[in-house]
Amino acid sequence: MNFENVKQYIKEAGLPNFRIKQVQEALFKKGISSWDEATNLPADLRENLKENTPLLCFKVSQIICSKKDKVAKALLTLHDGLQIETVLLKPQDSWSVCISSQVGCAMHCSFCSTGKMGFKRDLTQEEITDQVLMWYQYIHKEKLGERIGSVVFMGMGEPLLNYLNVVRAARELSSADFLNIGARHISISTSGIADKLHKLAVDLPQANLALSLHNADNDERSKLMPVNRKFDLEDLKKALEEYIAMTGRQVFLEYAVIENVNSRPEHIRKLADWIYSIKDNYLLHVNLIACNLGRGEKTEDRVVKEFAAGLKAMGIGVTIRKSMGNDILAACGQLASQKR
Repeated sequence: MNFENVKQYIKEAGLPNFRIKQVQEALFKKGISSWDEATNLPADLRENLKENTPLLCFKVSQIICSKKDKVAKALLTLHDGLQIETVLLKPQDSWSVCISSQVGCAMHCSFCSTGKMGFKRDLTQEEITDQVLMWYQYIHKEKLGERIGSVVFMGMGEPLLNYLNVVRAARELSSADFLNIGARHISISTSGIADKLHKLAVDLPQANLALSLHNADNDERSKLMPVNRKFDLEDLKKALEEYIAMTGRQVFLEYAVIENVNSRPEHIRKLADWIYSIKDNYLLHVNLIACNLGRGEKTEDRVVKEFAAGLKAMGIGVTIRKSMGNDILAACGQLASQKR
């Protein structure tokens, strides 16, 4: 939904400005799924908007729901026929939306299904924000009650390689004229594009930063995540120190535990040593998650708990994140646009 186009249409039609407020209420308060539901607008305006301004810039091709978690995944078909996936989940008291920023991904992380697709193209600002709007409509249509409490740029793609559209989308999502999701409830994930962290600190200082680390040994991390060959652990250390100095914000280090790959005692020690080498490291917090290995399969919880206990024993702040949506391939690293 390009709301600027709606406002422009209303102005060019010579309609009073209060119609803009009515459209905003219909879209971002009532969560209408079609212009016919905007009963606060005159019938002729509804018809004109239906003809000239689609509510979403893509087609919702499929929505599937987990049988074990409060998780739903949508397959979206874009105007050029390419497809992306996005996820609605409820890890705690409110709904969270995991959105994609690119079609496919160029990072080729060894444990990620999206990377196996290769990179197709960046998503536009509208294609990014419409993912959240689509789930907002779904929540209202299904009468799921709670509002969307947070948005995470952790879906398909590397957000910092589609930097301008991601920043613009994050700002729009937090705007009072749109869905009014507070900037501190928006998280930007990166595989480690170190040279963009300075700009991110300037442009989105209140957003949360999540760094996908997954290993604190350069050689091993390069095998897991080829981006480490360009931005290694020393580059990330310097960029994080600058980011923290500029924002004063906590940074989350994402670590998918893969048994016998990055889960051994030496990995715990190297991770702790790397964290302690960073200035103001008290603002670094490790999020552990069991790596998803396939449909219904993941690293055993025992392995993750042992890793967490080792970090805690070394004084590192750590949280074990619950893996959700594994049964519908909606968990971390499983998005890869195709019908199931």
